[in-house]
Amino acid sequence: VLVEIGLGLPEETLPEVDVELTEQGKPWYELAREARVARQAGDYEAAREALSKASAQLASRPADNVQRRTVHSATARLAMLLATSEQSEKANEIAEDVLAEAEADPLVGGPATVELAYYLAQKRTLAAKESGLPESQLSLLRIALLVSEHEAASNERLTLAYEISQVASREGDYDLARRAIDRAVLDAKTLDALGLSQLATLKIAKMRIALAQGDLATAEATGAAANRLLDEFDAPAEDRAIGEATIARVIAERGDTERARAIALSARSRLGGAPPAGNHGTRIVLGELARLERAAGDFDAAGRLYAEALDLPDVNLDLDTDLVEELTQELAALNEGERADVIPADSGATIEPNPWTIHLLPE
Repeated sequence: VLVEIGLGLPEETLPEVDVELTEQGKPWYELAREARVARQAGDYEAAREALSKASAQLASRPADNVQRRTVHSATARLAMLLATSEQSEKANEIAEDVLAEAEADPLVGGPATVELAYYLAQKRTLAAKESGLPESQLSLLRIALLVSEHEAASNERLTLAYEISQVASREGDYDLARRAIDRAVLDAKTLDALGLSQLATLKIAKMRIALAQGDLATAEATGAAANRLLDEFDAPAEDRAIGEATIARVIAERGDTERARAIALSARSRLGGAPPAGNHGTRIVLGELARLERAAGDFDAAGRLYAEALDLPDVNLDLDTDLVEELTQELAALNEGERADVIPADSGATIEPNPWTIHLLPE
């Protein structure tokens, strides 16, 4: 109380909030209450104005200050309400400020911020696809991930992190993909340490991302761990084949072609197991084996495996569509004379890998 009224303090040390309260006439908590009432009454402009004033009062406080986070979250919920009410222009105006604040310091955000960033990313991605002009929404997804990292582990965050890792991988942002998949792995261990199938899925995804980053040591270690998990819970033959084919590719990239082909032979033999692998799973395995041969420098064998994978009937699945597109591009590169640019793995040189399609194992 003495600090608030300035008793015994030099004038220049008085809290700035006193000046703000004098200028604005009401403390932040009254403004927040007014905003809530206005929002319930459908007066969104009044709610926005009150929250803006409250936010200005609290701007000098630390990002993890409870009061500042409360006002930030209330503003995020208002933007979300407007967005879902088809008032996109107003929603975007508010969201821009909310997300900029969260991007500058993720500690200020909370679940409402994550929900807003993810919703806008999904909505804008859909709009971009419909217009035929794809537009990356990784900046929004990055904010969602960074803010969510300060919350407790949950299945919702695990799913979010895994999805972000997939999107970031497809778009070539492997640093974001790695951060997201690491978060998903940690959450999986926290939430269900005995969920071996899910953990194996996430580790296979991490192996592919590490490979895309050129971190072959991590890719091999993670892949070995994934395959041990698959052994431990006696995974279906298709999933075992995918795990083995993927690590075979990693080992080929490291230059151990003989060992890689031995593992690849085991992976291929599993495709005819009981029940036999489906077309999507088989395409994943054949694609990995084609990349293995490309890394080893046997371009003819790689071309045959690419063609075999692409000859399989398409599956009505977005992941399969993405995979077909990737394999088609890689085969075209091989056929168009880019083979000379691919250096055999046993030469010790680093090969720049292609984006991955991530296969989700059943829980």
